[in-house]
Amino acid sequence: MTELREFARSTFVALAAALAVRAIVAEPFRIPSSSMAPTLAVGDHILVAKVAYGVRVPFATRWAVRWGEPRRGDVVVFSHPLDPGRDYVKRVVGVPGDVVELRDQVVYVNGVPQPREPAGDATWDERTEPGGAWHTEACPLWTEALARGPVPTPRSAMPADLDRAYEAASAAGVRRHALVQCRRTRLGDREGPFERVRSGYVFVLGDNRDRSADSRSDGGWQVPIGHVKGRAVLVWWSWGRSGWSPWSGDAGLRLERLFKGID
Repeated sequence: MTELREFARSTFVALAAALAVRAIVAEPFRIPSSSMAPTLAVGDHILVAKVAYGVRVPFATRWAVRWGEPRRGDVVVFSHPLDPGRDYVKRVVGVPGDVVELRDQVVYVNGVPQPREPAGDATWDERTEPGGAWHTEACPLWTEALARGPVPTPRSAMPADLDRAYEAASAAGVRRHALVQCRRTRLGDREGPFERVRSGYVFVLGDNRDRSADSRSDGGWQVPIGHVKGRAVLVWWSWGRSGWSPWSGDAGLRLERLFKGID
């Protein structure tokens, strides 16, 4: 009987510790769509660092202690402000005080373009619905460089002034990441400018720019920082098309994606 009580107590302690880690430190999430391709793939399971910006009150949107803020370029998981029961994963593009817009598909922050370069083409596997058939998508690939620091308003729209403003913002670092753009750009194509990012909020975009429901959607919305569950840091498991499996089927373990850091 003593051994049984000891086993029960040990099991309870282990479960309590696991729940505490999940609620406070780190939590896994599954990627259901390709809105963050090519950074994240359908069937990726990611680890989210819930203490990246502080410690939240468990199962609440309030912070117990905060020591950081989401920065431009961070990939974050958050509960949708218009549908709090659903979790989304996107990239932070605007922080408090920023005005974000897209001109000819290039992101501008406070009137300053965030440079990007063509990087060939990207292919990824898509599955529109759970249980649906897999298919392959291919779109032009770009490398974008988001300045991490405050972006000053340039003195003018002259290239030299824009370059100086970007250099000032990039002194705090640059986050380079891949994105795909499936829609052909049209000269003069613009989205925004959107509402200035309010204090305590962030503006987010998907890396699959033309196939993402993000802060541009539904008339524009911003994410309260209290809704941010943490920063996505690692793909720890991935199951999808082209993966390895000892059984016949259309999906398996994608070994090349295991323990892949998220840029």
